[in-house]
Amino acid sequence: MARRRSSFGASGAGKREFLCVHPGARSDTRWQGRFASAVRKLARLTLFAVLNCSLCRVSFGGDISLRNPARTRPVSNIPFKAYEGYLIVVDGRIGNLEHQNLLLDTGTNPSLIDRRVAANLGLKATPRDLSVFNKSVASENVTLPDLEFGPMRRENLPVIVADFSAIGSGLGTRIDAVIGLDVLGGTNFTIDYAKRRIFFGASVEHHTVPFTAGQQFITVNLMSGGRQLHLLLDTGTPQLVLFESHLRGVDYEWTGVTGSGRNASGSVRFGAVVLPEASIGKLEMGPQRASVVTTQKGIDNDLDGLMGVSCLRPRRISFDFERQVLGWSD
Repeated sequence: MARRRSSFGASGAGKREFLCVHPGARSDTRWQGRFASAVRKLARLTLFAVLNCSLCRVSFGGDISLRNPARTRPVSNIPFKAYEGYLIVVDGRIGNLEHQNLLLDTGTNPSLIDRRVAANLGLKATPRDLSVFNKSVASENVTLPDLEFGPMRRENLPVIVADFSAIGSGLGTRIDAVIGLDVLGGTNFTIDYAKRRIFFGASVEHHTVPFTAGQQFITVNLMSGGRQLHLLLDTGTPQLVLFESHLRGVDYEWTGVTGSGRNASGSVRFGAVVLPEASIGKLEMGPQRASVVTTQKGIDNDLDGLMGVSCLRPRRISFDFERQVLGWSD
């Protein structure tokens, strides 16, 4: 049965640190300061995930084009910039536009470009609806002549047009495109957060769990008490995000924290709960704080929410699409 107490706490060796709040300790200013700081941080997190529910299966978008090895040296890794600790932005080319900021997001399919980029390229658009987890918004389809970053190149890539101005303003950088699983799913890669580099190829890591290439996205299972949560694995989401309609049977505690973030549909309101215990594979993660959002009707009923890779606190994380294995070291 779900618990809805306003306080929570935990202890135990080996468990990850989280915020313990005890209402009776009001004279202790230390926890008050920590709690206020956590509320401010949670309230400004960006809920960026884009769920395009009209796709029937994961597919690699566009035509794959390989660089001529006789003319160029193979690219094994590229640098990236990290925003809010988890959002990865790399430098790339869109059509004839050089030095574009590409945000890599495994929770998006298909990829998206900003309206300004589509206008600069003079691309012909066709109307369509963009379906995100909280609502559908009117959008447009265009086909990119080509897209390139590192060794990755796609030609004739179908993408969705969106407005990233508000999201870019919140992050403090321009976002020209969001590169989703339709591009990323064709190549193994490893994100090294310590070195701020992406290596193209899978690596051997300390922790491993299987993932599933579902109809649209890649998913992993997280255990919380006796309930298994089926979660979309998302590099574009800051933490755990659970769908309110899927909380039945989950052991959780409300924190009283509320806030708002942004995605392609605009502002998203959320509450916050704590899962007293959580594990993924053989790793005991301890208590986990999660945002709770409402979802539109028609969202994939098999999904209980989204898991940002930052939940794993990885120093390095590897995506092996050939073996469907997620590996990470903390």
